[in-house]
Amino acid sequence: MTDGRNGRRKPAWRRTGAPRRKGRRRRSHRPLWALLGLTALAAIATILSSRRIHPMEDEEWDDLLDQGAAGRGPFPSVRVRLAGPAGELAVDDGGSGGLPVVFVHALGGSAEQWRAQLEHLRPDRRALAIELRGHGGSEPAAGGDYGIAAFADDVEAVADDLGLESFVLAGHSLGAAVTVEVAARHPGRVAGLLLVDPSGDQTRAPRAEAEAFLSTLRADPEAEFGFYFKQLLLGAAPEVADRVLADLARVEPPALLAAVESAAEYSPTEALARYPGPKLALITDFNTLPTSLHRLVPDLPALPFPGTSHWPMLDRPEELNRVVDGFLARIEAPAEAAG
Repeated sequence: MTDGRNGRRKPAWRRTGAPRRKGRRRRSHRPLWALLGLTALAAIATILSSRRIHPMEDEEWDDLLDQGAAGRGPFPSVRVRLAGPAGELAVDDGGSGGLPVVFVHALGGSAEQWRAQLEHLRPDRRALAIELRGHGGSEPAAGGDYGIAAFADDVEAVADDLGLESFVLAGHSLGAAVTVEVAARHPGRVAGLLLVDPSGDQTRAPRAEAEAFLSTLRADPEAEFGFYFKQLLLGAAPEVADRVLADLARVEPPALLAAVESAAEYSPTEALARYPGPKLALITDFNTLPTSLHRLVPDLPALPFPGTSHWPMLDRPEELNRVVDGFLARIEAPAEAAG
């Protein structure tokens, strides 16, 4: 089986999700989520002490979830291609009215990972999912730039092209860092920021450990990314794992590596300080390192979301939809009262 983009034969893990054959270089087992703000060992600590990770009162979260609507049916969408800063960008757009919501996937992800949220929101409002450069149906970056700032340029370009004057941003993992950067640049334009299991601030990690990990990753990125994504999928249903690994296989390893290297030098903590608007972080069992964003930003509301893999939008879409509804209701309520 070959890769449709360049005709190269895909390695086994990229074709089927199967582990690579024995005899290859032994993996270091340095966790990929050390750079993404995640760790499997920390999952145990979170399960035992989840009450410590959100500063808001339990009844406030109950009120937020109660504002969420019941599930709604599918709504037509349109796949469009727009001129981006470094190549054409694919966007899944649909719905009308209300405050638009723009979804940004994680490293190695695609717009399809937000399908349940898009279909849920579109009967009442416009909702779209962007595929960042080199991901999904978007073209690779012409200049090879896969940094956080460059991904943020992609989001800005789509928002400008589609005439979105004000919108809510929802980002997952590394995509959350991208949305934080956009919000920091345009605090008056971004009406709200929903961070789904956001990556942490790796500028706060010991540099020696970060550099050692990056050296391991550079030596064999295909093997390392395949192995570590499977660890992040622990607890996911088979169809969820298939979806995530299929999306990962569409992204060239140099692009993945460049994005992780950029994330190691990017401080979402500093960027988040420049955004005063409404925000909410959803935290899975994996995400409880000292560098985790909700541990570094005391005033960041953080809602525990236990019992899923790193992809809660795929594992428990209905519950995540209720949280999205509640968050949007909080953003729009003041505007309605003022009107």
